[in-house]
Amino acid sequence: MHSTSIHCSTFDDLAQSLKGIASPDLLQLYGAFSREEAEQWAVSLSEHFPDACRIGMASQRHISNGHVYQHGATIIFSYFEKSHLAHYSAPYDNDDPVASGEKLFTPFLNANEKDQARVYIVLIDSKSTLDDAFFTLTKRNTLTISGGRAGLFDQEQSWVLHQDTLYQDRSVAVGIICPKLTQQRDVFVDSIAIGRRMRITACEGNIVKKIDHLPAQKVYQRYLTNGEKIDLSVANQFALTTVNNNIEVNAIPQQWHSDGAIVMSEALPEGAWVKFLYFHPAHSLHSTLPKIQSLNEQRPESVLVFSCISREDFINGQPTDKLNLLNQVRPLHGCYCFGEFFSTQFGTKVMQHALTYLALSEGQNESKRDITPIQVQSEHTSLAPMFNLIDNAFQDLEEEHASMSIHPVGNLNRDWLYDIQTGLLNRFSLLGRLNNRQDVYHLAVLRIRNFRLINQQYGYDAADDVFAQLTQYLKRRLSTSSVGIEFTCYRLSANEIAVSIQNDIAPIKIYRMFRQLAESIESQEFSITNQIEHWLTLSLSVGIASAYDQQAQPLCEQSHLLIKASEARRFAQMNNQPICWNGDLLDNATPEDNLEWILKIRKALENDDILAYFQPYYDSKTGKEIGAEALLRARINDKIVSPALFLDLIKQTQLYAKVTLVMLTKCEYILNHYPNTHVSLNLSVLDFKHYATLKALRQFFKRNQVNGRLTLEITESESIQDYEWISPIINEFREAGALLAIDDFGAGYSNLEKLVALSPDILKLDGCLIKTIDKDEKLQKLVQNINNLAHSLGIKTHAEFVHSEAVMQQLVDLNIDYLQGYHLSEPVSESDWLDQKTSGLPENTCEP
Repeated sequence: MHSTSIHCSTFDDLAQSLKGIASPDLLQLYGAFSREEAEQWAVSLSEHFPDACRIGMASQRHISNGHVYQHGATIIFSYFEKSHLAHYSAPYDNDDPVASGEKLFTPFLNANEKDQARVYIVLIDSKSTLDDAFFTLTKRNTLTISGGRAGLFDQEQSWVLHQDTLYQDRSVAVGIICPKLTQQRDVFVDSIAIGRRMRITACEGNIVKKIDHLPAQKVYQRYLTNGEKIDLSVANQFALTTVNNNIEVNAIPQQWHSDGAIVMSEALPEGAWVKFLYFHPAHSLHSTLPKIQSLNEQRPESVLVFSCISREDFINGQPTDKLNLLNQVRPLHGCYCFGEFFSTQFGTKVMQHALTYLALSEGQNESKRDITPIQVQSEHTSLAPMFNLIDNAFQDLEEEHASMSIHPVGNLNRDWLYDIQTGLLNRFSLLGRLNNRQDVYHLAVLRIRNFRLINQQYGYDAADDVFAQLTQYLKRRLSTSSVGIEFTCYRLSANEIAVSIQNDIAPIKIYRMFRQLAESIESQEFSITNQIEHWLTLSLSVGIASAYDQQAQPLCEQSHLLIKASEARRFAQMNNQPICWNGDLLDNATPEDNLEWILKIRKALENDDILAYFQPYYDSKTGKEIGAEALLRARINDKIVSPALFLDLIKQTQLYAKVTLVMLTKCEYILNHYPNTHVSLNLSVLDFKHYATLKALRQFFKRNQVNGRLTLEITESESIQDYEWISPIINEFREAGALLAIDDFGAGYSNLEKLVALSPDILKLDGCLIKTIDKDEKLQKLVQNINNLAHSLGIKTHAEFVHSEAVMQQLVDLNIDYLQGYHLSEPVSESDWLDQKTSGLPENTCEP
């Protein structure tokens, strides 16, 4: 696809300007003239391009090929190769925005699934400020919407166009339908919230009467002019901002009342917490540049802009600041609105004082232009750093207050609440907040899985620096891509960050937000500052805990959110999942529930309900089964349950050692009764540290000649650190005939020190390296290099998580020695696996 545009100063210029222009699929008309004048433009365009989808609206300013115009009209022509369009219009009723939105979008959503668009351009004419409720239906269906509200300074003359007709008080939408359509969008807001939070204590509609029980005008005078009379032109540079029903509201003073009240542009609910919002054009330039550079690397085919009429993005028609940066990606086309639309996973909202864009492409195109780096003009001296400093100081004070328990008045040293390295609040601060304030609805815990490796290879200072880079990236993404979300970041430990969400949002949306964040972080490169040529990618495991479930029913107490989020994160890591939510865990956790689980496992041990399931693995060259991994299961209430539900819990008790001995006994039975069978057994560092378990292992090897038929798997995530202590024990068992495997190798980058210190027989590659290897060329190269290194050291390689034919074939091509996963065989009970050995039927095989 591609887009181009023309600007015509007068209607007389139109016919000449249209010569030689092919009929487009989509035509957009934006004009700075009245409805009456616009009619002749609409008729002419209909005659020239009768087959095009034609939309448009009144726009005081508009953009053609990167230039800004305040007169005449801009006409945008878009040509699609793989997309088709659907378009409808509907009346807009200011008194019932929800019904108005349903009338517009229902025809789109009633279409067959394959004909439903995910990207929409929406134009609306309304005589008053648009209500976000208009997009209620689209919020439930997660639609991406760009566009804006029509407007002239003489608002009574505004209009929207749909095909041949111009309307007032109407909405128009075009849906772009294409399976391979890709879109990038963002919003740039030149504003910053400054000062402390204040509460609206009296209001009526759009009239704010009192703030913190003082007349609203007095509050403006107190903070902006030290109590002196304030001019309205100064006050309307400072909005009051709040979040109401998960939607950001920015209310601007429009009129003084004689009683000290203020007429605002938006209604602010009584009881809402507000802050002053200052609009400053240079504030967001620093954070904007990386996003525009990222957009440039995506090579979009068209970029459409919908900017606020209040923004001064040009001088004599030439773009400045962010508009100029965007114009380097693609020549811009678009218009200025009296309210522009922006969609996130939390719905679509009507923005103010913002610049939004929609960048579109119809799939990959190898013939696209080379990327030209974005050129940044020299920055002018700006007050933005000072405003940032003021706002962050107030934010620190509020977060500190939220985190405090009752402390002596004289204790003014609060350094213990902060992490020195990152400046984030710490675990003590988070616990204080969870125990003393009921304002956290969700908590996410993010752990860097390969942090210890970074420590060992590059040093503690480098690892801390990478952690700080991650912190800044996380805060920037949450601030810019999750409009309206109130969050606070905490450093829990050397490699863990917690993020609290202070909005009552559906858990599924929080889950999606952090899943996308985790994917984005794992695709980023972080630098080792003392070794410029070194770049790292981070591997994460994420756990989320919510106070309420999808049906708004209580899920756990706020004070337990950190425990629940940590449990969910451990479950995610143990099951090779990037993220887990506490509502998906069966163990939803009161202390009484934990005690009950301990009792259940104790009874399972007494009743011989601790079971071994076996998942076979295969030779990649011959396809023959080599052996099987013994996997722990428990029969609870006649159901087979995973150890993820109880293993971490029982590790704190003596039951763990007993469970290990049961698994060892089951492996011993198989090795003695099936002499041609090979099994592998998972052991942790705890097993080697437990006296009774270590004694049982030594006795096992004294009475059994395993002769290479038993593999002991040591999990890398168990954090083996004291090699001098554990190596003699492992060597003792290897001399008795056992093989050694390192499990979960390669979570991110892996610990090569273990290859030298432990010299294993087998290297089991972590699922994060395997699950997308059929699609990810970087993973293919990484696994190939690990495989080559292992083979050069005489070590076999073993890939888990083989879940598809494509993944299996890729691993075969890479010469991985052993393959294991659900595509080949799911874990089966001991009896079922042994039946295969005695049935006389050929063993399960995989085709190399």
